[in-house]
Amino acid sequence: MKTIILVLVGSLFCQFLTAQVYTEKQTRHRFAQLNFGADLATNVGGKSHYLTGGDQLNEFDFPLTHQPRLIIGGTHFWGHADFTISFPLLNSRFSKNDQDVYYRSGVETAFKFYPWRIENKSFRPYLGIALSTYQYEQDNKKRVWSDGPNLQVSRFPLLAGFTYNYGNQLFELGVSYNYDNTADYYLSEIERASVELSPFQLHLSYRYMLETTLSAEKSWESGKTQEVTQKLAERGDLNSFFVGAGFSSTFWLNESSYNKEAHPYIEKYPISNMPDFALGYYLHKPDLNFTLAYRGYESQTGSYGVDQNVSRNSLGLEVTKFLFDYHGFDPFIGPVVSYENLSFTERVRGVENHDIEDQKFAYGVTFGWDIRPNRIQSWILRTNLRWYPKLDLSVGSDQNISFDNLEFNFIQLIVFPERLLD
Repeated sequence: MKTIILVLVGSLFCQFLTAQVYTEKQTRHRFAQLNFGADLATNVGGKSHYLTGGDQLNEFDFPLTHQPRLIIGGTHFWGHADFTISFPLLNSRFSKNDQDVYYRSGVETAFKFYPWRIENKSFRPYLGIALSTYQYEQDNKKRVWSDGPNLQVSRFPLLAGFTYNYGNQLFELGVSYNYDNTADYYLSEIERASVELSPFQLHLSYRYMLETTLSAEKSWESGKTQEVTQKLAERGDLNSFFVGAGFSSTFWLNESSYNKEAHPYIEKYPISNMPDFALGYYLHKPDLNFTLAYRGYESQTGSYGVDQNVSRNSLGLEVTKFLFDYHGFDPFIGPVVSYENLSFTERVRGVENHDIEDQKFAYGVTFGWDIRPNRIQSWILRTNLRWYPKLDLSVGSDQNISFDNLEFNFIQLIVFPERLLD
């Protein structure tokens, strides 16, 4: 394990001086660069309603709220595109008119397009789109059961801004526009009103770029890589075990029929973040991966005296086939069959109402891509998405808790231990 860590750290940091290598020429080893950093997101605008003691409906505006975020991403297509995922580091809260409000943008996956590629000592405009989650909870301190629903919605805000590149550093000033910012919110078990989430979010960010694949370019251009690949393939030495680790986010796509019937004021479960571990075997000639993937997570939701907890532990076998190789960008797709342990508990006004657990097989699809300049590297970076369209847990005869999830693992480190030893 120490060897793997040393190789990875050394490969990353020994090449940090060459992050704009695509300005010299555009090759498969200069296609993408890793970056990481942080930003400060400022939410502008928004308003909601609240009920007075006499159940009269009043309105209040949101103040400016600020939220630091961790960013991991990668520039692709030789500086013309940027894919990032942002994780909020702190929660944003404020109090107004006896309302305790919890409001933040959650995990965000963004794509930015640069008409003019990112270059050193240059400002570059971008346009883009993001998949963002917004979380909102409003607790009315005037009510006995004051805990409001945890509203979570997914939206596709539009992005615009400027990026300045200096050496290996990216400085960015941008804005996102959430044009679809209205949602219904239960102010009590029966009373609903609209909430307008912040339509604008300002971003000020800093990121550091790392070049991770350039060291292999000289061998590729000289033909040495192809020669070694052919010899290893003839001996079957490119067939290899691999291990992987990363973090996934789980998006809950559908509401549960049980809550629709029994507790319509309860919102969908919030996004869950979880470690994602893999053990697999790669077959070189058919370009196939056989992977055992383990994920485990839990999520909580509830309101007005009802508290629910769900958990899932999943061990899946997936077979994925690489579709093509575009300058080291290699997408794949395939089926996944998994053994699931699902559970659901519920307490109403402090009294246990449900405690259910079940084990079953589930079926889904896995797709994603590798950044793979050649097939002899000892480690690569992988992006995974998994979708389980019909996974649920029965509650009674005709109701269920839906586990219809989309799992998104933005960056997973895949290591081939046998290649490290060669």
